[in-house]
Amino acid sequence: MASHSPVRVLICLAFVLPAVVKCQSTEGDLQQGKALFRSNCAFCHGPTGLGGRGPNLHGSLNNGERDADIQAVIKKGIPGTAMPAFVFERDEMAALVKFIQSLRTGGASASVPTGDRIAGKKIYDARGCAGCHQIGDQGSTFGPNLTRVGAARSYDYLKESVLNPSADVPDEVQAVSVVDSDGKPNTGIRVNEDTFTIQLRLPDQSFKSFRKDRAKKLVYEKKSLMPPYRFDSPDLDNLLAYLSSLRGAVNSAADTQKAQGVH
Repeated sequence: MASHSPVRVLICLAFVLPAVVKCQSTEGDLQQGKALFRSNCAFCHGPTGLGGRGPNLHGSLNNGERDADIQAVIKKGIPGTAMPAFVFERDEMAALVKFIQSLRTGGASASVPTGDRIAGKKIYDARGCAGCHQIGDQGSTFGPNLTRVGAARSYDYLKESVLNPSADVPDEVQAVSVVDSDGKPNTGIRVNEDTFTIQLRLPDQSFKSFRKDRAKKLVYEKKSLMPPYRFDSPDLDNLLAYLSSLRGAVNSAADTQKAQGVH
């Protein structure tokens, strides 16, 4: 068998080596992006990007699917949502975007609605959900705004929030009970707090501030103020289909009352 000439070997290596280096570089970027995702994003989006407090990142993305779109969301956050702005070095940002793109085009899939959203809207109304929640400019501002909850939360997270709301209580809906200086009990959602005072949003949608040194009792509740609900399977599927369809504009919320007096 004839031996390969040195020139031919060099020519082959000239084509092969760049491909190997590029493959290794891409794999390195994905591993770096995965590490950054696990450290900064997994708490809301889940360790595999299938969603939780944040939306599912597999398949279609709510705010654009180009690299530039994903970078903009990471850099600027999404006003009016729990998505904050992040600062990364250029190579870190590129690696994170590459990893998110790999999730988006990957084979994993999340649970999807199977019910009738129109029937789900009727269940929402019949159960009096608007007494605590707001959609658009309708409803109460006591509980979390649901105007775009379908875009902000995964299907599985919504399901757990209905059936077992105390399983995950975000800081922004921390419930607090205060017995004021007059002995009157008050329970609401914590809005602001410092060393000396705490401000609650009460069920009537008013705000009330309390001096901690004057309160007879102050308890940070461990459970959600929302009770767990039980539905027949079709009704639950329909309600979740309706909630998943809510993808309104960011910051589409009604005005709330200003804080009143200190007690």
